[in-house]
Amino acid sequence: MSFVPSVLGRVPNALASQMILGSITRTNTQLLNIQTQLATGRALNRPSDDPIGASTVGVLDNMLELREQRLGNLSQAEAMLGVLDSAMADVSDLLLEAKGVGLSQIGVGSDAETRANEAEVINSIIQSLESIANRDHRGMHIFGGNNTAQPPFAGMLGGIRYLGEGSGLVTDIGLSIDTPVTINGERAFGSLSARVEGARDLDPTLRAETRLADLGGARGLGVTRGSITVNVDGVETQVDLSDASTIGDVRSRLEQAIQQTDPGAVVEIDPVSGSGFSITPSAGSTVTISDSQAGVTAQDLGLAGTYAGGVATVGGDLNPGLTWTTPVSSLDGITVPMGSIRIENGGQVREVDLSGAETIQDIRNAIEQLGIGVRVDIADSGDRLTIRNEVSGAEMSIGEIGGGSTATELGIRSFSADTRLSDFNQGRGVSIVTGSMDPVSGLPSPSMDLDFNVTLGDGRGFDVDLTGAETVQDVIDLTTAAATAAGIAVPGEFEMALAEEGNGFVLEDGTGGPDPMVVSSLNGSSAAADLGILGSGSAKLAGEDRAMVAVDGVFSNLIALRDALLADDDSGIAFAVDRLEQDISRATEARAEVGVRARRVADATTREGNLKVQDLSLKSSIQDLDFAAAAMRFGSLQQQLQASLSTASNVTGLTLLDFLR
Repeated sequence: MSFVPSVLGRVPNALASQMILGSITRTNTQLLNIQTQLATGRALNRPSDDPIGASTVGVLDNMLELREQRLGNLSQAEAMLGVLDSAMADVSDLLLEAKGVGLSQIGVGSDAETRANEAEVINSIIQSLESIANRDHRGMHIFGGNNTAQPPFAGMLGGIRYLGEGSGLVTDIGLSIDTPVTINGERAFGSLSARVEGARDLDPTLRAETRLADLGGARGLGVTRGSITVNVDGVETQVDLSDASTIGDVRSRLEQAIQQTDPGAVVEIDPVSGSGFSITPSAGSTVTISDSQAGVTAQDLGLAGTYAGGVATVGGDLNPGLTWTTPVSSLDGITVPMGSIRIENGGQVREVDLSGAETIQDIRNAIEQLGIGVRVDIADSGDRLTIRNEVSGAEMSIGEIGGGSTATELGIRSFSADTRLSDFNQGRGVSIVTGSMDPVSGLPSPSMDLDFNVTLGDGRGFDVDLTGAETVQDVIDLTTAAATAAGIAVPGEFEMALAEEGNGFVLEDGTGGPDPMVVSSLNGSSAAADLGILGSGSAKLAGEDRAMVAVDGVFSNLIALRDALLADDDSGIAFAVDRLEQDISRATEARAEVGVRARRVADATTREGNLKVQDLSLKSSIQDLDFAAAAMRFGSLQQQLQASLSTASNVTGLTLLDFLR
């Protein structure tokens, strides 16, 4: 009989034990978790604690890491801009000192010895400015533009060469617009010449490889890629050009769309002008191309319009721009192969053979490898070359060799028919007598406006009035007209032209007279001297190149002031001081620009710091532990565990007979 109660007693005891054990286990687990939270101070220690919260914390961690990086960048930017501002302040002080020296030496109160002593002061200012211009912050040169790894200024050919490039180094500081933390030497010091900018549009022809990004577009606004609508005899097709990258891509897709309905149609780059597409539908067919919805792709590609059957119709000019890979053979008006040109800088003369140049990059390499401080760029307009003199204190010229035309065809000859007289003599221009009044009658006196006289070998001569002349060609035309008016045969007895070798004017005397040809000044005019033709010659008078290209900047003007002081040249000192005024204005503007950047960076630092605090606060509200609530929870769980253990000790000691009593 005892067997039954024993069996009956074990069943409820087993079930109760399992229930109590489960409760104890859960309580222990919760106690372990809350102990971990109390030890770490975090409510979230693993993703399973709160998947949504953990995901949010992960996003916030990424944002905080990015903000930390930006704050580091901002700190670096503030430091660099601070150094830059300090440097520009030093530049302004030195320029003001140099101006004061120059002003003190203008007039009769100074002698040659005093000026020579002051030239040494200017020389020390030049050296100090060069040191400032090469100033760096943690190995990054602040005046190098984008090229911060090396000192941007170095001595060359008796002057100072600028090796930097680009507008300034940009770093990620979380702003919507780029804020460079360095500045280029050209902006701060005027370290590159503004000439020679190509005198002509080289107008390269389209090629299948021409990128759409390199096109000016038929509207002059580039090419916006999208879809266009092609209608062939009433059959309409949408052509997606959103991912097209080259002219070849557009041509092939357009041709495929048209030939679906008109297999005989031809789509090609216009073989005559090479400036746009040519579409020839089959006889009897008509093609109409338009933009899809509000797009402008067809307009930008010069394709919008109707193309009649049997006729080649050319679309709009796409104005392809120059790139370094543009073939020389695609340039308008260029004789291929090209010839040689002569480049002079700082007294060094080099001849460069361009006959092997196949691309614009080849031209650039050939010229820059001469190593005389000459830089080749593509103009901002994208349609011509620009040759810059990198050496302040040196004069550059680009001319022809042996009557060639390569420099002229490339538009880079520094002394051409289009060269402005205002560019002569380092920007001093050509002094032309004009508006003279007769001192007796008080009326205008044309005879007193004459600038120079040309006397030929046979004794005949003529006077030249350059009033109204603005370019080299104007000088040639006015001189030729004066000779013709004097009864001298042009070109048989007299001719004025550009030098076939190098640069300058050339005057030829064809009279065969016994005396030399003489060019002399009239009415105190310095025009002949400014043009480089004052003097004499037998049958030919080769003038000097007075249109050489100099850097109009701080170092050039200080070197000019130093040399003028050493030469005891009053007019040279006055001219250099006047140019220093422009340098001071440039330095002031550059410092103001740096100040604007520094303010922008400071504001960004404050804003980024505030955002970091907000992100940290949000992260803390999700991840960090509420210690008071956790402590109360911990105490509650301890009581719960104690109650469970007490209950377990009582329950496990009972049998079924205890419940039957």
